[in-house]
This record gives sequence, structure tokens and C-alpha cells, in this order.
Amino acid sequence: MMRGQGDIARHVERVVEVVERGARLPRHPAQDRLTRSWQRSLSKYQVDPGLATTPQVVTAQELREHRDRLDAFMRIAREGMDRLHEQLRPSNYCVLLTDATGVTVDFRTVPELDKEFRAQGFRNGTRWSEMDEGTCGVGTCLVDGQPILVHRGEHFRSHNIGFTCSSAPILGIDDQPLAVLDASALYSPENRDSQLLVFQMVVEKARLIEDAFAFHSLRQYWILQFGRSPELLHVQTDYLLAFDDTGMIVGGNRRARKELLQRPGRMISCVSDLFECSAADLLAAAHAQPGQAIPLRVQDSGERFFALLRVPDARRRAPSDVEHGSINDDGCNEVRGFGHLATDDSRVRTNVSRALKVANRDIPVMLLGETGTGKEAFAKAIHDCSSRHRQPFIALNCAAIPESLIESELFGYRDGAFTGARAKGARGKIVQSDGGTLFLDEIGDMPLVLQSRLLRVLAEGEVLPLGAEQPIPVKLHIICATHQNLPRLVEEGRFREDLYYRLNGAVFVLPPLREREDIGTVIDRVLEEEVKAMGRESLRLAPETRDALIRHGWPGNIRQLRHAMRYACAICESTLLHTAHFPPDLFFGPRLVSARLAPRDEHSIHSPRESLPEPPAPPLKEKDARLRERMLEVLRRNQWQVTVSAKELGLSRATFYRKLTRLNIVPPNRRDH
Repeated sequence: MMRGQGDIARHVERVVEVVERGARLPRHPAQDRLTRSWQRSLSKYQVDPGLATTPQVVTAQELREHRDRLDAFMRIAREGMDRLHEQLRPSNYCVLLTDATGVTVDFRTVPELDKEFRAQGFRNGTRWSEMDEGTCGVGTCLVDGQPILVHRGEHFRSHNIGFTCSSAPILGIDDQPLAVLDASALYSPENRDSQLLVFQMVVEKARLIEDAFAFHSLRQYWILQFGRSPELLHVQTDYLLAFDDTGMIVGGNRRARKELLQRPGRMISCVSDLFECSAADLLAAAHAQPGQAIPLRVQDSGERFFALLRVPDARRRAPSDVEHGSINDDGCNEVRGFGHLATDDSRVRTNVSRALKVANRDIPVMLLGETGTGKEAFAKAIHDCSSRHRQPFIALNCAAIPESLIESELFGYRDGAFTGARAKGARGKIVQSDGGTLFLDEIGDMPLVLQSRLLRVLAEGEVLPLGAEQPIPVKLHIICATHQNLPRLVEEGRFREDLYYRLNGAVFVLPPLREREDIGTVIDRVLEEEVKAMGRESLRLAPETRDALIRHGWPGNIRQLRHAMRYACAICESTLLHTAHFPPDLFFGPRLVSARLAPRDEHSIHSPRESLPEPPAPPLKEKDARLRERMLEVLRRNQWQVTVSAKELGLSRATFYRKLTRLNIVPPNRRDH
């Protein structure tokens, strides 16, 4: 594409008019930027506007060095370049990527025009900086740090005045330029506005590449991906914000840095400085509902966002683990972490929040609670959300194994260590759990002599199997559990005091099922799991049966509930579970009855036939007494339908239920007509 001498002369004269005599370029948004660039090109870089030769190209060795410095970035940018090229190729645009010095490190051409593009300097290794080429898309946006469209005669050098170039810079998380994405055409209409759509496409793809590299650069931290629309979160990222395990913000994408972290008069250093929640709250919410959008509100403005939380790369599961769960030996699908546990109880949420903080710390964990409260499930959840999740989780119930066998089970043995020993010996639970987690259930039942050996393993980091001469080094993380009062066992000399203090680094008390605020949710979860295991998804609980289960004392807690539900599902021949389908002794005999009303999915309150009469209301303040009477009046008129009654009183269902509990309003044994 040869420029005629007349074209070159007219272009040089125009440059002189603008730079030296103050003439103005045609008015458009980039007018002032282009004028300043022409001034730099002539005065600062002393580029000859009449020079009609092709741009300079670096040597092959220099090109390799430029590419090596951007190796990881180029792998990420490649997909964005390919997509942009696919969209623009029918219109004969080439797509190029340069580094921060303006050297082209990657290039997509149009096969039919490949020779012509190369002849005009569009190829790998070409220098497009302002210092080399004067005003051009790549060079000028590198200087300004902003996207720019340089159309035809807006270029500084006469060689480039036939081209149209749309360029957008790509910044790193330190706000320094990494690269420039550019789409250029050899031929284009005179009208500058004809390029605005292409320009916008380049800007959008550059932003996507920049966000992808920000995500890559911050992958070792927790990453909050958020925007204003929960529906678009999985396909479009507005903001990225990364924080460490302490909640300190370590970076984000450009939009987050500019719009959220640089707030006038405020220092934003941690998550709670920006949002009305802590990092621990975010982690707990993400584990409670994996893949669900978390609502957020900005501290000072009250602006509302929705977010997804991404796990640090070192702790990230394989995609099949995260998205589909892991398949256990029974073929059941389990979501890792706390996602498969009911966590709507305030005490359970607090436990989860604390557990997330200690999961990757060298802190032994002790779980306390009645039998059947889910201590092993909680221990497994801690393991699954930790950096040890790919290593073994080994469980041993110290109360379920005869005392004579616990030692060999725990510490292992060599061949011939005792009569009946396997010919090749056996690896004990401690060695099996090396690098992972060892869960010791009912630790209070461990014999004293084995307590001493366990203490030695913890102190020395090595285990000596029975009959062995050389100890085996182990990296051990222990979670233990018990329903017993260990301090009392210590006082009675049945549990070593030094081992007790070695094991109770982080103590979690799991509430019994009868006291949980989310007992209804637990019941629904257990039903869902049992009917799925039996292939009877059509089975449902009758409303009065669900209420009976909610009010039951459950001395055996979740374990008892699961067995009872499994029995009911097995014998029920219809699609509706009634109390008669549950074990005959479940609803008879002495049991604890919760006075609290738990919300459930149905829209009305029912009371099981076995429930106690309504207890007398405790003394109330005059204001509360009037509210109680008003609520009773509305409930009776609406036949005890909660949704209708709450709406009439202008309350949410959750608030209505809380007031029912606080004011001791218990439904009658049948609907009030």
C-alpha cells in the first residue's frame, strides 16, 4: 500500500498545522488526546511524520525474550484473542497483542490478506510504541493508559494513515500496563464512526482478558466475584476482590480497585471495611449454600451486590468435586465442605464460621456433643474444606473396638508381632492418615496406656508400630470427639490431663437436635437423602407428621432421626408419610418436647396429636400482652395460617415465628374454626 507523494505532503502539512500553529483536529472524544500525542511524537520523540517505511521488527531472539516475560499472561489472553478474531475476521481485521513496550508478541491475520498485512508491518515482533511510530493505537493507549481509536489520517506517520486501529490497554493488578489488545484493518471507510462497534468489541475483550489474568494472579487467595445481578454472576464478572485468611484485601480487578477500594476519606484494608459483613461471614455463607449468590451491602452507600466466593487455588477441588460433589462407596453424591449440612441454626453457623478459620491452622480440634449429633460429619466437613482435602480422612471409634484391638488398629504392627497377625503386618490408622486427618471418635473411651502412646506420637511426630524397631514419621492432624465430660474424667484419673490440653486446641459444641433452630430443615434434608437412596422421590411427610417430628425430643439426635426416617420410608406403601409409618415406640414414653415453634414449608401451623396442651403464658409486659392477643385473634380468624396472618400484621414469616416463640403462642391440638 504505497502512499503517494501528494498524500504524504498533505499529511505532513496537517501535522505542522496542528502541532506548531495550533490548528485543531476534527471534534470527537479523542481529539485532545490525539493532539497531545502528535505533539509528543514530533517534539519529544522526534518521529518524522513523512517517513513512509514499514515499522521496525525485533530479532527472533528479542521476540522470544519479550514473549517469555509474558508466558503465563499469553496463555490466558489467547482465548480472548481467538474469540475477537473470529468475530472480526469476516470484516478483514487482524488482531494483535503487544507487550508493555509495544512489541507484538501474538498475532492473528486474515489468510487471504496475510501477505499484504505482513508487507505493511502487521506481524509478530513489530514495534508499535509512540517512540517508534508516533501516534498509533498501541503506542498512544500505552502512554495514556486508556483505550483509543486511531482512524486513518489520525496516525502520525504517513505510512500508517490508511489504517484504522482500535486499541485497549490491559493492566496488571498493580495498575501497571501488561499488554495492549488491538484490532486493525488495512482498508476502512473515511467515516470514523464506522469503527465504533469494533472499538467497543476490543475494549470488552481486553477487559475480559484483564479480569481473567487478575483472577489468575490472585488465585492463591479467596476471590469474591460479584456484581449487581445475581442471574449473570456465573457468566459475567463486574468486580473481583481477593482477600487472605484474615480478611485483609490483597487486590482485585481494575473496576474494583477504582470504584470500591479508592473511596475518598476512607481506608479500605479488609472485607469488613467495605461490606456490612466479615470475611468469616462470607466463608460461612458460601459453605452453607455452595454455588448460590451471596447478598452484600456496601458500608457507607448501602449499595447492594451479589457475590460468589472462589476457594484459594491451593485448596481448590477438581471441577468434578466442586460442581458435582464426590461419589462415595455407596454411589451417593456428597458436596464437599459444609454445604451438605443444615446450617440455619445460629450455633451451627457460629461453629462453621470458626471451623473455617482453623481448618488450615495447626490446631487440634475437639468436638463435644450428645451421641448422634453429627460429630463425624462435622469433622469430615472440616477436613474437606481444608488444604488436606485430597489426603485421607481416617476415622476410628475408640468405643466400638475392643480394648485389646485398639492398639493395633491405631498404631499398626509388623508381621509376626502377635499371634494371628497378618503375614505382611498392617498400617495403623495413624500412618494411614499421614498428611490428612485422623478422627478419633469417643476419645474418652481410649485406654490410659494408649493415651500415653498417642501423646508421644503427637509430641514427636512419629509412630512405632507393634513389633517394629524403627519409628515412622507422620504429619498428623487430629480431630477428636466425645459425649463425655473430659475434665471430670481428668479429675477421676481416667484421662490424661496433658493429652486433654494437647487435644482441645479448638473446641466446638454441637447442639442436640431438639434444641436446633433449623430442626425442620434437618428433617427435610434427612428425608430427601433417604428417599433418594431408596429411589422413592415421590415420598412426602404429612404436615401433622412433620410437626410431630419437629416436637419430638430425639434423645438419639440426627442418628436416631435418620434410622426412624429410613424405617418409615421402607414400610410406607403410599406417597405420604404419617406417624404410623415410624417405629412404634418413637412417639410414646417419656420424651423432651421443644416449646419453640420452628418454621416449615407449609403455610399453616399444625400440632401433632401427641403434643401437650398449650402452656400458660409467662408474665408479659403490657405492650407484649396486647401484641399476643392481637396475634391470637388474627391466627384464629385465619384458621392458624401463618402466611396469611403474618401478611395481615405486616410481618415477615421469620419475624412472625420469632414472636410466636417469644410470646409463647402454641397452636391448639386442632385448627380453630
